[in-house]
Amino acid sequence: MLTPESIPRVAEPRKQVSGRTVAGYGFGDFGFNLYATGLNLYLLYYYTDVLGLDPALAGLIFMIPVIWDGISDPLMGWIATRTRSRLGKFRPYILFGAPFVGLSFVGMFAAPVWFPDQVVAASLISHLLFRTMYTVASVPYSSLAAAITHDSQERGTMAAVRIMSAMAGGVVTAATLLELAKYFGDGNLREGFVMAGLLYALIATLVMSLVFFTTSEKTVAATQERLTTAQTLAFVKSNTAFWLLCAASFVGIIGSTMGGKALVYYISYYAGHPDAVSTIMPLGILGACAGIPVWTLVARKYSKRAVWIMGGGGAVMGNCIILALEVTDVATLSALAIFSGVCGGSVAVMFWSMLPDTVEFGEWRSGVRDDGILFGLCQFISKAGSGLGVGMIGLLLSFIGYSANETQTEVALQGIRMAAFLIPAVCSLGSIALIALYPLDALTHGRIVRALLWKRRKAGA
Repeated sequence: MLTPESIPRVAEPRKQVSGRTVAGYGFGDFGFNLYATGLNLYLLYYYTDVLGLDPALAGLIFMIPVIWDGISDPLMGWIATRTRSRLGKFRPYILFGAPFVGLSFVGMFAAPVWFPDQVVAASLISHLLFRTMYTVASVPYSSLAAAITHDSQERGTMAAVRIMSAMAGGVVTAATLLELAKYFGDGNLREGFVMAGLLYALIATLVMSLVFFTTSEKTVAATQERLTTAQTLAFVKSNTAFWLLCAASFVGIIGSTMGGKALVYYISYYAGHPDAVSTIMPLGILGACAGIPVWTLVARKYSKRAVWIMGGGGAVMGNCIILALEVTDVATLSALAIFSGVCGGSVAVMFWSMLPDTVEFGEWRSGVRDDGILFGLCQFISKAGSGLGVGMIGLLLSFIGYSANETQTEVALQGIRMAAFLIPAVCSLGSIALIALYPLDALTHGRIVRALLWKRRKAGA
């Protein structure tokens, strides 16, 4: 039986990725995260407090598109992998998809304004359209990482730059989207969000387009012929590393999404500092940005799995401290937000560094390679966790009797507190337990890459 340990050492080119490529690819997630953070932090608020929708109904508007994501994300990965063009498999979708992502983002805020008598339908349809356009560009963008280099350390560096850029986009969005909506709307938040969304769309489109012009798809897939459905299924089914990684991410995303959504309500109602939302929310992202370079270096000494466990454990501790002390002052909340961000950044950067490695693991186990399908499935799982988290927080707010822009009952306040800190802590523990079973480290992945290279050379001899 062919095993990585049985393969003679075969030198593989290293340092294939230029600084220009690393920067261009990584900075692209600044644009993607302008959209993702706007969606995750403020769209539920827009539905409940600006449009006046019932929280449970608003939560369902988030959850229903997840069903469509279950089809569109893997389908987009399947399409991208089988694309043949002189521009590559993945890069054309990023370039030509970027303007449509921007238009659909604006449409999420504009549709309810344009159709005031059908606010629910307009919100749902525009949300579905945005998610579809986002999938068209983002699945190829994520897949591109595995097509640039096979080297695990280079992928780690690219992931670090990518996540730092994403966090920067998150900081900008957390700090400015609501403020820009207030400024542009001059008292009318419905119109203000449309104008703020338009500004974001213009910036993000330019940033995403840079990915196309600064990258190239140098890695040749092992399987040049078109894959059959059976081969793709074998590739996915045998990839235990991929499924463990996605399961750990799914559980963690549910917790972080619920915590992030509930934190806005916690600061506004439990702590009683609604004006501090735009100040505190970006601090967690800034903490993550500060921690990512450190975690990247730590991963080189230990392992990506160990870094995930260390960071996740720190996030549990931070949430438990806030929960136990019932923190309400802005200074302490700000400090703990930074600490939680530093810890959470480890999980984010390790996930995007580990995911491309599972492509080679699946190829080694099955004998075929289908980059796009893994990234499509992964994106669906991530969206499913996020959508489920938003839907659950919406249902929870309705269950505890939350009423927008009013004084909350004690039951509602305690429910918000539990959602903001206890649920994320429990989910982080679940994520740690799952990632502890992840089978890959740098040594094992390197052996697999050498095994695959040896096999290709032998087949071509």
